[in-house]
Amino acid sequence: MVGHAADTGLPLNKVLAWLFSTPISAIRYLGQQRVYDTGSALSRLNAEGLEAGWGDLIAGARLGNRRPGTKAQWRSFYAFRSAIPWSLLRALPDMNALLAGCPTDWADPAWSNITTKLVDLRELFSSLDRAGSRAALNTKNRLNAFVGGLSFRQISNLTDAFHGELEAIRARLEKAIPPEPSDAFTRWPGLMLNTDTITCSETGLHIVELRCADDLDLEHHALGHCIDTYDYHAFLGNCRLLSIRSNGIPLASVELALRAHGHEHKTGQSGKWTPKHLHVVQIRGRHNETPDTLSPVMKAFERFIAEVRNGGIPVNLDWPNLVAKMDRYADKTSIYNIRFAEEVIGWAERLMDRGL
Repeated sequence: MVGHAADTGLPLNKVLAWLFSTPISAIRYLGQQRVYDTGSALSRLNAEGLEAGWGDLIAGARLGNRRPGTKAQWRSFYAFRSAIPWSLLRALPDMNALLAGCPTDWADPAWSNITTKLVDLRELFSSLDRAGSRAALNTKNRLNAFVGGLSFRQISNLTDAFHGELEAIRARLEKAIPPEPSDAFTRWPGLMLNTDTITCSETGLHIVELRCADDLDLEHHALGHCIDTYDYHAFLGNCRLLSIRSNGIPLASVELALRAHGHEHKTGQSGKWTPKHLHVVQIRGRHNETPDTLSPVMKAFERFIAEVRNGGIPVNLDWPNLVAKMDRYADKTSIYNIRFAEEVIGWAERLMDRGL
Protein backbone atom coordinates (compact mmCIF):
# COMPACT_ATOMS: atom_id res chain seq x y z
CA MET A 1 0.00 0.00 0.00
CA VAL A 2 2.77 2.43 0.96
CA GLY A 3 4.68 1.54 -2.21
CA HIS A 4 1.60 2.13 -4.35
CA ALA A 5 1.00 5.49 -2.63
CA ALA A 6 4.58 6.54 -3.35
CA ASP A 7 4.37 5.37 -6.97
CA THR A 8 1.18 7.35 -7.58
CA GLY A 9 2.49 10.49 -5.91
CA LEU A 10 0.08 10.51 -2.96
CA PRO A 11 1.31 12.44 0.12
CA LEU A 12 2.87 9.69 2.24
CA ASN A 13 2.23 11.48 5.55
CA LYS A 14 -1.49 11.65 4.80
CA VAL A 15 -1.61 8.00 3.74
CA LEU A 16 0.10 6.87 6.96
CA ALA A 17 -2.14 9.11 9.07
CA TRP A 18 -5.19 7.50 7.42
CA LEU A 19 -3.74 3.99 7.71
CA PHE A 20 -3.05 4.30 11.45
CA SER A 21 -6.05 6.55 12.26
CA THR A 22 -3.78 9.11 13.84
CA PRO A 23 -3.24 12.88 13.48
CA ILE A 24 -0.86 13.82 10.69
CA SER A 25 1.21 15.77 13.26
CA ALA A 26 2.16 12.46 14.91
CA ILE A 27 3.36 11.03 11.59
CA ARG A 28 5.37 14.18 10.88
CA TYR A 29 6.94 13.99 14.34
CA LEU A 30 8.03 10.39 13.76
CA GLY A 31 9.51 11.47 10.43
CA GLN A 32 11.81 13.83 12.36
CA GLN A 33 13.02 11.12 14.76
CA ARG A 34 16.15 9.03 14.33
CA VAL A 35 15.74 5.24 14.24
CA TYR A 36 18.71 5.13 16.63
CA ASP A 37 16.54 6.89 19.23
CA THR A 38 13.14 5.29 18.63
CA GLY A 39 14.10 1.82 17.49
CA SER A 40 12.49 0.66 14.25
CA ALA A 41 8.87 -0.44 14.07
CA LEU A 42 10.04 -3.88 12.93
CA SER A 43 12.43 -4.27 15.86
CA ARG A 44 9.66 -3.21 18.26
CA LEU A 45 7.28 -5.68 16.61
CA ASN A 46 9.78 -8.52 16.89
CA ALA A 47 10.57 -7.75 20.53
CA GLU A 48 7.10 -7.02 21.83
CA GLY A 49 4.58 -8.73 19.56
CA LEU A 50 1.59 -7.50 17.61
CA GLU A 51 0.47 -4.95 20.22
CA ALA A 52 3.70 -2.95 19.89
CA GLY A 53 5.68 -1.89 16.82
CA TRP A 54 3.92 1.01 15.13
CA GLY A 55 1.42 1.26 17.98
CA ASP A 56 4.08 2.23 20.52
CA LEU A 57 5.74 4.69 18.16
CA ILE A 58 2.48 6.43 17.30
CA ALA A 59 1.31 6.49 20.92
CA GLY A 60 4.51 8.30 21.88
CA ALA A 61 4.24 10.72 18.97
CA ARG A 62 0.72 11.75 20.06
CA LEU A 63 1.78 12.94 23.52
CA GLY A 64 2.22 16.65 22.79
CA ASN A 65 4.71 18.16 25.23
CA ARG A 66 5.38 14.67 26.63
CA ARG A 67 6.65 13.32 23.33
CA PRO A 68 9.85 11.34 23.92
CA GLY A 69 12.76 12.57 21.84
CA THR A 70 16.01 10.96 22.96
CA LYS A 71 16.85 7.26 23.07
CA ALA A 72 16.61 7.26 26.88
CA GLN A 73 13.20 8.98 26.78
CA TRP A 74 11.83 6.51 24.22
CA ARG A 75 13.07 3.56 26.28
CA SER A 76 11.46 4.99 29.40
CA PHE A 77 8.20 5.53 27.52
CA TYR A 78 8.22 1.98 26.11
CA ALA A 79 8.80 0.55 29.59
CA PHE A 80 5.94 2.63 30.99
CA ARG A 81 3.48 1.74 28.23
CA SER A 82 4.32 -1.97 28.41
CA ALA A 83 3.42 -1.94 32.12
CA ILE A 84 -0.09 -0.57 31.53
CA PRO A 85 -2.65 -3.39 31.97
CA TRP A 86 -4.16 -4.47 28.66
CA SER A 87 -7.67 -3.83 29.98
CA LEU A 88 -6.77 -0.15 30.37
CA LEU A 89 -4.56 0.20 27.31
CA ARG A 90 -7.20 -1.01 24.86
CA ALA A 91 -9.77 1.40 26.36
CA LEU A 92 -7.59 4.47 25.73
CA PRO A 93 -8.31 6.51 22.59
CA ASP A 94 -4.95 8.13 23.31
CA MET A 95 -2.84 8.59 26.44
CA ASN A 96 -3.14 12.36 26.93
CA ALA A 97 -6.18 12.28 29.21
CA LEU A 98 -4.63 9.48 31.27
CA LEU A 99 -1.40 11.44 31.78
CA ALA A 100 -2.99 14.78 32.68
CA GLY A 101 -1.07 16.18 35.65
CA CYS A 102 1.85 13.75 35.23
CA PRO A 103 5.46 14.89 34.62
CA THR A 104 6.49 16.01 31.14
CA ASP A 105 10.04 14.65 31.50
CA TRP A 106 10.37 10.87 31.03
CA ALA A 107 13.47 10.94 33.24
CA ASP A 108 11.39 12.13 36.21
CA PRO A 109 11.63 9.55 39.05
CA ALA A 110 7.89 9.97 39.69
CA TRP A 111 7.20 7.69 36.69
CA SER A 112 8.22 4.67 38.74
CA ASN A 113 5.38 5.13 41.23
CA ILE A 114 2.96 6.11 38.44
CA THR A 115 3.71 2.81 36.71
CA THR A 116 3.22 0.94 39.98
CA LYS A 117 -0.26 2.40 40.42
CA LEU A 118 -1.31 1.44 36.91
CA VAL A 119 -0.04 -2.12 37.39
CA ASP A 120 -2.24 -2.32 40.49
CA LEU A 121 -5.32 -1.85 38.33
CA ARG A 122 -4.95 -5.39 36.98
CA GLU A 123 -5.82 -6.78 40.43
CA LEU A 124 -9.37 -5.48 40.09
CA PHE A 125 -9.76 -7.02 36.63
CA SER A 126 -8.19 -10.32 37.72
CA SER A 127 -10.58 -10.48 40.69
CA LEU A 128 -13.49 -10.17 38.27
CA ASP A 129 -11.91 -12.85 36.06
CA ARG A 130 -11.65 -15.09 39.11
CA ALA A 131 -15.37 -14.64 39.79
CA GLY A 132 -16.03 -16.03 36.32
CA SER A 133 -19.78 -15.38 36.26
CA ARG A 134 -21.92 -13.61 33.66
CA ALA A 135 -22.46 -10.79 36.17
CA ALA A 136 -18.69 -10.47 36.61
CA LEU A 137 -18.18 -10.31 32.83
CA ASN A 138 -20.81 -7.58 32.52
CA THR A 139 -19.13 -5.60 35.30
CA LYS A 140 -15.71 -6.07 33.67
CA ASN A 141 -17.01 -4.80 30.32
CA ARG A 142 -18.51 -1.76 32.02
CA LEU A 143 -15.26 -1.20 33.94
CA ASN A 144 -13.23 -1.32 30.70
CA ALA A 145 -15.19 1.63 29.35
CA PHE A 146 -15.16 3.42 32.72
CA VAL A 147 -11.37 3.41 33.25
CA GLY A 148 -10.72 4.53 29.67
CA GLY A 149 -11.96 8.01 30.57
CA LEU A 150 -10.02 8.40 33.83
CA SER A 151 -6.89 10.41 34.56
CA PHE A 152 -3.95 8.84 36.36
CA ARG A 153 -4.96 10.58 39.59
CA GLN A 154 -8.44 9.05 39.41
CA ILE A 155 -7.02 5.59 38.67
CA SER A 156 -4.65 5.99 41.62
CA ASN A 157 -7.61 6.76 43.88
CA LEU A 158 -9.50 3.77 42.45
CA THR A 159 -6.66 1.30 43.06
CA ASP A 160 -6.06 2.62 46.59
CA ALA A 161 -9.76 2.20 47.35
CA PHE A 162 -9.78 -1.32 45.90
CA HIS A 163 -6.74 -2.38 47.94
CA GLY A 164 -8.54 -1.33 51.10
CA GLU A 165 -11.78 -3.01 50.05
CA LEU A 166 -10.07 -6.25 49.00
CA GLU A 167 -8.49 -6.54 52.43
CA ALA A 168 -11.88 -5.91 54.05
CA ILE A 169 -13.60 -8.47 51.78
CA ARG A 170 -11.04 -11.11 52.64
CA ALA A 171 -11.35 -10.42 56.36
CA ARG A 172 -15.16 -10.61 56.24
CA LEU A 173 -15.17 -13.85 54.26
CA GLU A 174 -12.58 -15.59 56.39
CA LYS A 175 -14.49 -14.64 59.51
CA ALA A 176 -17.75 -16.00 58.06
CA ILE A 177 -16.18 -18.97 56.23
CA PRO A 178 -12.95 -19.93 58.04
CA PRO A 179 -10.41 -21.65 55.76
CA GLU A 180 -9.22 -25.16 56.47
CA PRO A 181 -6.11 -24.90 58.69
CA SER A 182 -4.13 -26.89 56.13
CA ASP A 183 -4.91 -24.33 53.37
CA ALA A 184 -2.61 -21.74 54.92
CA PHE A 185 0.38 -24.10 54.86
CA THR A 186 -0.18 -25.92 51.55
CA ARG A 187 2.87 -25.08 49.42
CA TRP A 188 3.04 -24.43 45.71
CA PRO A 189 6.17 -25.56 43.77
CA GLY A 190 8.95 -23.04 44.25
CA LEU A 191 11.02 -21.04 41.81
CA MET A 192 14.36 -21.70 43.47
CA LEU A 193 15.72 -25.25 43.46
CA ASN A 194 16.98 -26.91 46.65
CA THR A 195 16.57 -23.78 48.78
CA ASP A 196 14.12 -21.04 49.69
CA THR A 197 16.80 -18.46 50.58
CA ILE A 198 19.67 -16.82 48.68
CA THR A 199 22.09 -14.34 50.28
CA CYS A 200 23.40 -11.37 48.29
CA SER A 201 27.13 -11.12 49.00
CA GLU A 202 27.25 -7.45 47.97
CA THR A 203 24.51 -6.17 50.30
CA GLY A 204 24.10 -8.94 52.86
CA LEU A 205 20.35 -8.99 52.17
CA HIS A 206 18.44 -12.25 51.77
CA ILE A 207 16.11 -13.22 48.92
CA VAL A 208 13.48 -15.50 50.49
CA GLU A 209 10.86 -17.34 48.44
CA LEU A 210 7.29 -17.19 49.71
CA ARG A 211 5.68 -20.61 49.26
CA CYS A 212 2.29 -20.69 51.00
CA ALA A 213 -0.61 -18.49 52.08
CA ASP A 214 0.78 -18.18 55.61
CA ASP A 215 4.05 -16.78 54.19
CA LEU A 216 2.03 -14.18 52.27
CA ASP A 217 -0.02 -13.26 55.31
CA LEU A 218 3.12 -12.62 57.37
CA GLU A 219 4.60 -10.55 54.53
CA HIS A 220 1.38 -8.54 54.30
CA HIS A 221 1.43 -7.69 58.01
CA ALA A 222 5.11 -6.71 57.84
CA LEU A 223 4.85 -4.41 54.81
CA GLY A 224 1.22 -3.31 54.73
CA HIS A 225 0.46 -4.25 51.14
CA CYS A 226 -1.94 -6.77 49.62
CA ILE A 227 0.39 -9.68 48.86
CA ASP A 228 -1.79 -11.84 51.12
CA THR A 229 -4.35 -12.01 48.29
CA TYR A 230 -1.87 -13.55 45.81
CA ASP A 231 -2.18 -17.17 46.98
CA TYR A 232 -4.80 -17.86 44.31
CA HIS A 233 -2.49 -16.59 41.53
CA ALA A 234 0.45 -18.60 42.88
CA PHE A 235 -1.59 -21.83 43.06
CA LEU A 236 -2.86 -21.04 39.55
CA GLY A 237 0.76 -21.04 38.34
CA ASN A 238 0.62 -17.41 37.22
CA CYS A 239 3.39 -16.05 39.45
CA ARG A 240 6.11 -16.71 42.00
CA LEU A 241 6.72 -14.44 44.97
CA LEU A 242 9.87 -13.37 46.81
CA SER A 243 10.71 -11.35 49.90
CA ILE A 244 13.88 -9.25 50.21
CA ARG A 245 14.92 -9.19 53.86
CA SER A 246 17.49 -7.86 56.29
CA ASN A 247 18.05 -9.96 59.42
CA GLY A 248 14.69 -11.62 58.86
CA ILE A 249 12.79 -8.33 58.48
CA PRO A 250 10.94 -7.91 55.13
CA LEU A 251 11.98 -4.81 53.17
CA ALA A 252 10.25 -5.47 49.85
CA SER A 253 8.23 -8.10 47.98
CA VAL A 254 8.70 -9.21 44.36
CA GLU A 255 6.25 -10.75 41.90
CA LEU A 256 7.68 -12.70 38.95
CA ALA A 257 5.78 -14.13 35.97
CA LEU A 258 6.65 -16.06 32.82
CA ARG A 259 6.00 -14.27 29.54
CA ALA A 260 6.60 -15.38 25.97
CA HIS A 261 8.18 -12.92 23.54
CA GLY A 262 6.14 -11.64 20.61
CA HIS A 263 7.76 -13.80 17.91
CA GLU A 264 7.24 -16.90 20.09
CA HIS A 265 3.48 -16.31 20.17
CA LYS A 266 3.52 -16.28 16.37
CA THR A 267 5.67 -19.42 15.95
CA GLY A 268 4.07 -21.47 18.71
CA GLN A 269 7.19 -21.49 20.89
CA SER A 270 5.54 -20.11 24.03
CA GLY A 271 5.54 -22.56 26.93
CA LYS A 272 9.17 -23.65 26.43
CA TRP A 273 10.31 -21.54 29.32
CA THR A 274 13.86 -20.44 30.06
CA PRO A 275 15.10 -18.01 32.74
CA LYS A 276 15.10 -15.26 30.10
CA HIS A 277 11.29 -15.48 30.04
CA LEU A 278 11.06 -14.37 33.68
CA HIS A 279 9.32 -11.01 33.86
CA VAL A 280 9.51 -8.74 36.91
CA VAL A 281 5.88 -7.70 37.40
CA GLN A 282 6.42 -5.54 40.46
CA ILE A 283 8.69 -4.80 43.42
CA ARG A 284 6.92 -3.24 46.40
CA GLY A 285 8.20 -1.95 49.70
CA ARG A 286 6.23 -0.76 52.71
CA HIS A 287 2.70 0.42 51.86
CA ASN A 288 3.22 -0.36 48.14
CA GLU A 289 6.08 2.11 47.65
CA THR A 290 8.61 1.25 44.95
CA PRO A 291 12.17 0.97 46.38
CA ASP A 292 14.67 3.55 45.17
CA THR A 293 16.64 2.45 42.12
CA LEU A 294 19.98 2.79 43.93
CA SER A 295 18.85 1.24 47.22
CA PRO A 296 20.44 -1.95 48.64
CA VAL A 297 17.09 -3.69 48.06
CA MET A 298 17.20 -3.01 44.32
CA LYS A 299 20.90 -3.85 44.09
CA ALA A 300 20.28 -7.20 45.81
CA PHE A 301 17.37 -8.03 43.55
CA GLU A 302 19.14 -6.97 40.34
CA ARG A 303 22.12 -9.15 41.26
CA PHE A 304 19.77 -12.06 42.02
CA ILE A 305 17.73 -11.83 38.81
CA ALA A 306 20.90 -11.42 36.71
CA GLU A 307 22.30 -14.63 38.24
CA VAL A 308 19.01 -16.42 37.58
CA ARG A 309 18.90 -15.32 33.94
CA ASN A 310 22.49 -16.31 33.20
CA GLY A 311 22.03 -19.72 34.83
CA GLY A 312 24.10 -19.03 37.95
CA ILE A 313 21.12 -19.77 40.21
CA PRO A 314 19.15 -22.87 39.10
CA VAL A 315 15.38 -22.40 38.98
CA ASN A 316 12.21 -24.40 38.41
CA LEU A 317 9.99 -22.93 35.69
CA ASP A 318 7.31 -25.64 35.78
CA TRP A 319 4.49 -23.90 37.62
CA PRO A 320 1.45 -26.20 37.47
CA ASN A 321 -2.14 -25.09 38.00
CA LEU A 322 -3.09 -26.55 41.39
CA VAL A 323 -6.33 -24.61 41.76
CA ALA A 324 -8.39 -27.43 40.24
CA LYS A 325 -7.29 -29.69 43.12
CA MET A 326 -8.34 -27.23 45.84
CA ASP A 327 -12.03 -27.01 46.67
CA ARG A 328 -11.68 -23.49 48.04
CA TYR A 329 -10.70 -22.14 44.63
CA ALA A 330 -11.96 -24.65 42.06
CA ASP A 331 -15.55 -25.16 43.19
CA LYS A 332 -17.54 -22.36 41.57
CA THR A 333 -20.54 -23.38 43.71
CA SER A 334 -18.63 -22.95 46.98
CA ILE A 335 -20.03 -20.34 49.33
CA TYR A 336 -16.61 -18.67 49.54
CA ASN A 337 -16.29 -18.19 45.77
CA ILE A 338 -19.88 -17.04 45.38
CA ARG A 339 -19.53 -14.51 48.20
CA PHE A 340 -16.17 -13.29 46.88
CA ALA A 341 -17.69 -12.65 43.45
CA GLU A 342 -20.70 -10.86 44.94
CA GLU A 343 -18.50 -8.61 47.08
CA VAL A 344 -16.12 -7.59 44.25
CA ILE A 345 -18.92 -7.04 41.72
CA GLY A 346 -20.98 -5.04 44.20
CA TRP A 347 -18.06 -2.79 45.13
CA ALA A 348 -17.13 -2.11 41.48
CA GLU A 349 -20.72 -1.36 40.46
CA ARG A 350 -21.24 1.02 43.38
CA LEU A 351 -18.01 2.85 42.58
CA MET A 352 -18.95 3.30 38.92
CA ASP A 353 -22.47 4.46 39.84
CA ARG A 354 -21.03 7.02 42.24
CA GLY A 355 -18.10 8.08 40.06
CA LEU A 356 -14.71 9.38 41.17
